[in-house]
Formats: sequence, structure tokens, C-alpha cells
Amino acid sequence: MRTDLNLLRVLLAVYETGNVTTAAKRLGMSQPAASAALARLRHSLGDPLFIRSGNAMEATPRAQGIIEHTREVIEIIDRDILSGPSFDPATSEQEFVFCLSEVGEVVFLPALFQSLRKLAPNARIRTISLAPDELVESLHEGRVDALLGYFPDLITPNIYQQRLFSHDLVCLVRLDHPLVGEHLTLDTFSKLEHLQVRDGSRRQEMYEAHLGKSGVHRNIVLQTSHYMSVPSIIEQSDLIVVLPRTVANMYIHHPNVRTVEPPLAIPRYDLKQYWHARYHESPRSVWLRRLISTVFSE
Repeated sequence: MRTDLNLLRVLLAVYETGNVTTAAKRLGMSQPAASAALARLRHSLGDPLFIRSGNAMEATPRAQGIIEHTREVIEIIDRDILSGPSFDPATSEQEFVFCLSEVGEVVFLPALFQSLRKLAPNARIRTISLAPDELVESLHEGRVDALLGYFPDLITPNIYQQRLFSHDLVCLVRLDHPLVGEHLTLDTFSKLEHLQVRDGSRRQEMYEAHLGKSGVHRNIVLQTSHYMSVPSIIEQSDLIVVLPRTVANMYIHHPNVRTVEPPLAIPRYDLKQYWHARYHESPRSVWLRRLISTVFSE
């Protein structure tokens, strides 16, 4: 036997108010509609359910026998199903997982960590790096909560993206470099020996492609995959390196390095946050995306 859940709501309301008219008002329906619903339930259960006693409706034994179960069912449905999920960052002990490149950790992680520790003090935070062909699946499966950085090829159905801010590149040289003054000419830039950081990012590919289109050739004498050794190498040599400004700004506390603007206009690039459509309405994801946008959006 199938019973409309709304009929059970009428049953509970009549039991608690003792009156069909009052029950109808509580449920936001007309008195005839409530009477019709009660009639359907009586027919379905084969019992009058309520007997008029003066001005009130008195429950039959059958109604009394099912009323507590009815109340429990309606409470469970209203609380756990119809109300939808919720997320309270202040009490959450869940783990937030971010996919970041090496530069991405420099750019995003310090401020993101501070904000999360303040608003979600019990949450755990983890960052990972993934190959390009793993990004979409990791977002889809929920193994990554947010992908942050420069991923211009991530134009895929069901992947949302939001621009946060733009970044640019700058040159780093030794403080007393004999060939680099306050300004750097394109001719000098081309003649200098270069340190190249190939970290596998699309930003690097964009920069290399731009130089190629501009007809700029460099004398690359050293390649590395990481930024950790860059300031030590630069301050002890006449090499020049082009790197994200945020990273360069971390190194200018070294006493023997300085930044200088590139001699040609290098396009700025947008840093974004990415997430999967499966979690677009998730309260946890919505809260996290708003936090990231608030912290980093221009």
C-alpha cells in the first residue's frame, strides 16, 4: 500500500491540533483540502482514525498506534532530506585538498592557510600536484576540492572556472650585474646567459611561445625544474632568469639580487579556481569557493 506523505502530515496535524480547520491552517491548505486528505487516508487505512468528541477530534487506537512512527518519519524527511545538507566550517574536521603547482603554493597557500585556520580551525589542509591528464578525473571524483592556478586548456564540460587575478613575469639578476642597469634593453636581454626554470607549467609554455613569436632568442646555459636554488645561483653569477613576480618578490630579501622589468611586453596571465559541476551546489564547496574568491579576487 502506498500512501502520500502529505496525507501523513494531515494525520499528524489533526492529532496535534484536535481540529481539521486548525490543522489546515498550520499546513497552509484549505479546510476542504485537509478534509479530503483525511478521507483518503481513512479509506487507505480502513479506519476512521478520528472520532468527533464535542469540538475536538479524538484519535482511534489505530491512529494512536501509528502517530509516533508518523512523527518520526516526517522529522527524518524534513531534517535529513528536504532541508538539504549543510556545512559549518567552525566545527568541520574534514580535509581540504588543493591541487597546486610549485608556484601555486607560493602564490596561494600562505593566505589560504591563514584564512582556513581562522574560519575552519579543526579542518586539515593538503596540497598535491597532478599531471594534466589527471585533473578532470580528480575534480570529478572529489579527490581534489579546488584546482588553483593557470590551466588555459582546462575547458571541459562540467568544469567550472572563476578568474581570481592576473599575474605577470619579471626578471631577476645579481644586484651589481655589470651589464644590467636600471632598465634592461632587448639587445642586452638576448645577449645575456639565461637560467631557465622548466617546472612543467602552462605559464612557461606561454612565455616561451611569446618569445618565439617576438623573434627573441636567448642563450640558455642552465635549466632547472625548481625555484629553490634560483636566488643562490643568480647572486653568484651573471645569469638572468624570468619568473613570476610573486616568486621574485620572495627573493628580493637576498642581499645580492634585484628585479628588473622585461624589455618586451609579456602578456599577463589569469589565475583561476576550478571545480566540478557535481559539487557546484554542495554547501561545503560553495563555502570554500566563496572564501577563495574573497581572499584572492581582485
